[in-house]
Amino acid sequence: MVQVVVTQSRSEQKRQAVLDAAVAEFQRCGFGGASMDAIAELAQVSKRTVYNHFASKEILFEQATVLLWSRSKSAATVPFDAKRPLADQLAQIARQSWAYYQQDDFIELARVVMAEYIRQPERAVAAMTQLEQQEGGLESWLKAAIGAGMLQIPDLKLAASQFWGLFKTFSFWPKVFQLGSYDAQQQQIIDSNVAMFLALYQVKK
Repeated sequence: MVQVVVTQSRSEQKRQAVLDAAVAEFQRCGFGGASMDAIAELAQVSKRTVYNHFASKEILFEQATVLLWSRSKSAATVPFDAKRPLADQLAQIARQSWAYYQQDDFIELARVVMAEYIRQPERAVAAMTQLEQQEGGLESWLKAAIGAGMLQIPDLKLAASQFWGLFKTFSFWPKVFQLGSYDAQQQQIIDSNVAMFLALYQVKK
């Protein structure tokens, strides 16, 4: 079997370096305090290179935000398996997402992003619209389960919001606002949330 190795071009590598540096700078200084000079220095590229890839700090922030939520979506991606109990698969999605939310750098950037979303709500709309166009995540799993006749969901977007609402109340928002931790009760919370979700949407046999 021939293994295909995909390598990034030098330009793509520089773009990724700039984006990673921007994430670190936004974490450290927030949107207002971040500078393109500092981002260029962190990425070890020229300021002109930064602007060649990202025309403004606003565009760079938008892309850093999409990167943040894309990684969150990746953590919530589990291939649907019709032979495996639905509760086990949803619990896996929840556990993987909870583990992602444990990362300090994610929470720090999430705080910056939330503050900027409050100041400029149109940024949130733009980021979520872009994210919805990406494959994977809970929504893809739900679509597959519906297609297999195992879930009956009249409004997919509402159902996904309900699942995350139940979940993030304990796993995400307390960390963002430093309101304590429910990590010790993680399994109990996940199991009960999944049970409530499936009680509403699982097709009864």
